Amino acid sequence: MQDFFKALISESKNSALPEEFNYFGKLIGSWAINYIEGNNSLAIKGKWFFSWVLEGMAIQDVIILPDYEYGTSLRIFNPETNAWDVAYGYTGKIIQLEAKKQDDMIMLTFINDERRKWVFTKIEDNRFHWENITVKEDGGWYINAEIYAERIL
Repeated sequence: MQDFFKALISESKNSALPEEFNYFGKLIGSWAINYIEGNNSLAIKGKWFFSWVLEGMAIQDVIILPDYEYGTSLRIFNPETNAWDVAYGYTGKIIQLEAKKQDDMIMLTFINDERRKWVFTKIEDNRFHWENITVKEDGGWYINAEIYAERIL
């Protein structure tokens, strides 16, 4: 099994990946998270881990929300579109998204529903904010869920 981990994990970003598209690089590491449903009906403390993979051309994460959801995303830079192709999977579901930078946010748009988005904001060295949103008819956002993250490693 160690051979698998050695083949998967990369120590750093591949130099072929342009720095201007290194949207997710600051997320590499381990994070303590607070997950909150939009209507405040559910709040869970968990962890979120990010690592360079596939020779540094992709980032994979594992999110752990105990007794609720364990999931993983694979983000692969696509030089043809200058965007990141993203697949998130958890038991019984795979969601496909495309990630692009929009101002100071990373906007991940659902491939099958452009009104559904995941948004990384306020990305700093030791914290970030994530939102699962639905864009309303008037352009405003309905927040389905959000995560507040603090770096632990």
